[in-house]
Amino acid sequence: MKRQLLTIILLCISVLQALNAQTLKNPYTTPKDTATDEPLVVFRDRLIMDIYHTFWMNMPTEITHLKFDPGFNVSAIWDFKIKNKPIAIGLGVGLSYYTQYSNALLRYDKDADMMKYYLLPEVVKYKVLKMNYFNVNVPLEFRYRNPNGFKFSVGARVGWVAEVSQKYKGNDPAVPADSARFKNLLIMHRTKYHVDVYARIGWKFVNVYYCFQPTPLFVESKGPKIYPMSVGISLSLF
Repeated sequence: MKRQLLTIILLCISVLQALNAQTLKNPYTTPKDTATDEPLVVFRDRLIMDIYHTFWMNMPTEITHLKFDPGFNVSAIWDFKIKNKPIAIGLGVGLSYYTQYSNALLRYDKDADMMKYYLLPEVVKYKVLKMNYFNVNVPLEFRYRNPNGFKFSVGARVGWVAEVSQKYKGNDPAVPADSARFKNLLIMHRTKYHVDVYARIGWKFVNVYYCFQPTPLFVESKGPKIYPMSVGISLSLF
């Protein structure tokens, strides 16, 4: 996973360097002397960071989780302006990260050949019990900008599920008198690819962010039918 993250970071840096080499243009105004045959140009909203809380849908009712499951998405985007119009098409590459804090371990049931949640007994005390979910994606979005700074965008992302893991630190679930610390990377039957839809609305570099992923985290009938829905803020960093 570290090599994958390093590859994505280097790719984003390369994208930003290429975009920075382009001539900057104001996305909220159109030059009066712009020719009618002006080609598509690249301009702002090139690096976007979304910070959000995730609501995990279809979680088993007996499992509880924290009120705040933080996550983030970082996207490096080419922004192609439709000439003489306040609209644009964005295309790029991104990385999304989700968390899920709960009171249950995800384990593989070999007999049933599926992933299951196992609720921890109350006698087992722990400090950390967190699921991590990473995906690498390609966003495609429609953007509108008003000259006064108001803007909104709607889009979809398709991507590859890079990692689903669970981290634990606390009493040993098998022997509560002992302590245990581990990271479970053997999360079986996770879906290989994902699709999500999202929207941003705001003013200049600050937006409200919403994202819904209809594809479940696990293959049908091979794990919990959970999927993320996220709400947060979005910052246009560059």
